Amino acid sequence: DLAQTVSGSLDTAADLASNVGRWLSYAVLLAAVLVAGLLTSSAVTRRVREFGTLKALGWKSGRVTRQVVGEALVNGFIGGALGIAIGLAGAYAVTAVSPTLTAELGSTGGMFGGGGGGRGGGMAFGGGPAGTAAGKTVDIALTAPVSVTTVGLAVLLALGGGLVAGAFGAWRASRLRPADALRRVE
Repeated sequence: DLAQTVSGSLDTAADLASNVGRWLSYAVLLAAVLVAGLLTSSAVTRRVREFGTLKALGWKSGRVTRQVVGEALVNGFIGGALGIAIGLAGAYAVTAVSPTLTAELGSTGGMFGGGGGGRGGGMAFGGGPAGTAAGKTVDIALTAPVSVTTVGLAVLLALGGGLVAGAFGAWRASRLRPADALRRVE
């Protein structure tokens, strides 16, 4: 019963950690897209005179929109490429250093299966150091595998984020009236 309870608790903790990690990933992705959108909108605000001049020269709203979205996509692609390069370098560093964890797979002795190999030396159930036989230890090397699918997803997310960020800025730029934009002195 104790083993099932501990096993169930570990499963629940693993599920909780997985769910929290998933939702934190979504939150970080949303925050990154919002920040990119705000930066693109700020860039459009700084370039009001430029877009007003282009519209006064005959650029249609669709062309201004394509200009801003194109710039945002290029920024997303460059940011994605830099992010992937830094991520691959980090994964390579983790794999090169390859820290190892040591796990003890079980010990025998005492009424409750021995001391468990913890720092307490098995005092929890009265097994004590004298009643504990050495268990099998396993060294687990940590690695950071990277798949082509992960890299492809990262590129798609970077381009999608650039597209979403550029859409808001492009919408603002396309709504500018040339007279209002040229009247503004900064």
